[in-house]
Amino acid sequence: MLDIILPMLSWFWGLFVGWLYLFASPIWNFQVMWIIIPIWLAWFFGEFFQEKKGTSFGNAISNGVVPFWVGLDWMRLLVNGILEEKMAWSPLLVFKFLICLGVFAYGAFILVQGVRGRHIVRYVGRIREITYAMVVFTPIIYGIVPLSMRYFLSIAFFFPVFYFLIEFIDLKMPNPKAFDMDESPHR
Repeated sequence: MLDIILPMLSWFWGLFVGWLYLFASPIWNFQVMWIIIPIWLAWFFGEFFQEKKGTSFGNAISNGVVPFWVGLDWMRLLVNGILEEKMAWSPLLVFKFLICLGVFAYGAFILVQGVRGRHIVRYVGRIREITYAMVVFTPIIYGIVPLSMRYFLSIAFFFPVFYFLIEFIDLKMPNPKAFDMDESPHR
């Protein structure tokens, strides 16, 4: 029995450590910090100052700008790499472009549906989900983390951990003063 449990625990631990590395990996590449810092700042301020009681249409539309812009910036990075002959066409590069296009389209979808007043943006335009998608794919786009099935398993498997950890922190933190001021009647 132990000969089955120990390898499973070891595999699970490796998956978890790989997942944690996704969040730490941009620290060792200064170029990545220029895109990851705005992602984290948009997440922090959106999560704790705007979405504590839900996502409004205006908030979701503003959140949609982030993946729209990040998708464009990722594509800029890849195109510049090709033009400067630092990257060559390969199946991996095509896959990276598909990720960029997907994130860009996700942002565009949120923007368009928000402007149209579709209620779906209150669910797909939450900053927590948007941030997670961009944070886990940035190391792939920048070539920091090698692409593998294990990578995608860790992204999918530990998303609930990320989601509910932030939810727990959100519930335990007191409302910011600015949040309470928005709730009070104007004078």
